[in-house]
Amino acid sequence: MTQAALLASAAASAIAGCERPYVVLGSAGGANLYEQGGQPAGFLPELTALVARRSGCVMRVELVPPERLIALAEAGEADVLGNVSRGRDAPADREFVPVAQLPVEFVVDRRSGIPTAEAAASLPEGLVGRMRRGAEPPEVKAYFARIDPVRVDVSEDMDTLARKLNAGRITGFFGSPLYYRRSTDAAGLGDNVRGLPFGAQPYRIGWSMLQARVTPADRAQIRKTLETLVRSGEVDALLARHSGKVRLMP
Repeated sequence: MTQAALLASAAASAIAGCERPYVVLGSAGGANLYEQGGQPAGFLPELTALVARRSGCVMRVELVPPERLIALAEAGEADVLGNVSRGRDAPADREFVPVAQLPVEFVVDRRSGIPTAEAAASLPEGLVGRMRRGAEPPEVKAYFARIDPVRVDVSEDMDTLARKLNAGRITGFFGSPLYYRRSTDAAGLGDNVRGLPFGAQPYRIGWSMLQARVTPADRAQIRKTLETLVRSGEVDALLARHSGKVRLMP
């Protein structure tokens, strides 16, 4: 075998690849995942493409509604759930790989002069926005538990919350830059949006691989690739480009 052939063989073996192609499912949300020109775009598709290149696995992102994503996962018909929040109790049928920790912020219009989330809750006429299906750390849940329910305005998505904030219908809402920045920009808030620090556990997002659909060897390969990208800082660089803010993984 020639030296060129040996080098080609070594390069091929260095990228292990996966036993079959995999679909990474995600739901539209901020700069993490959205549709552009009929194709998935954002942080998740770029991360998936990077994982595919480094691992040699064939992977693609499919954008589905939240209800569809949950139904497919519960029925065991999903391969990988991309950049999902991990709750306290991870399902036993899935393997979770942490990707990033996102800061929890209370989002306000800076022109309102509201300095903290607690100050917003104390306003006599103000409503605080809340997303119906949003992932909330314990501190955010405790915040809402202290507020009279009539003071909480519930919306279906981040875009609606941002429009209500720009219209002055709510005083603020909780979120992380990766998920709220596109919504506040689309609502016309622009540089008037301000994310106030809030003392809460960060949102932990990662990839959830269904054990019945992704083989042990492929799970190990995908996990190794993701963990390498996190350690190298490449995930942080992607996040910074899509959201502008990031808390590094420990």
